[in-house]
Amino acid sequence: MTVWLLSVLGTGIIGMLVTHLTSKLRMHALVRTACVYVFILSVVLPLPVILSGETDFGSCGSGGFDTEYDEGIADVTDSAYFALVAEALDKHLEDAGYDTSSAIKGSVFGEKAVVEQVTVNVKGEFPDSSVVILRIKELASEYLETDRAVIDVYVE
Repeated sequence: MTVWLLSVLGTGIIGMLVTHLTSKLRMHALVRTACVYVFILSVVLPLPVILSGETDFGSCGSGGFDTEYDEGIADVTDSAYFALVAEALDKHLEDAGYDTSSAIKGSVFGEKAVVEQVTVNVKGEFPDSSVVILRIKELASEYLETDRAVIDVYVE
């Protein structure tokens, strides 16, 4: 439908321009008549196809835009994004006094990132590692705004 409307509009504008440019010529009436016929044809000819419903009105092209995407590219993009988020999480945990290396898995849908699994490896010796694990889960959960259940913490 967009293509049809643009062609009607374009034909009308070009017709007005040509008619205006030929207004001083003897052939003005013939040019004006030809422009009117072309405009009418641009309006009328696509109507049977439009009324039959055989076209995709949501796109601007013969077959529309291809909504399929390469799954491999999406995976690489998602993993690169989450690698950066993991680095930022490590920096956040370092500011809290922990030496960590993190890995995050998830997917991005438009503007929303969904964290599916977080693995945090903590380096160091701790008298009570369960307290450290709970604290890191809490810090990571708040930082990533995700549920603690998807966060696994390992003390090395």
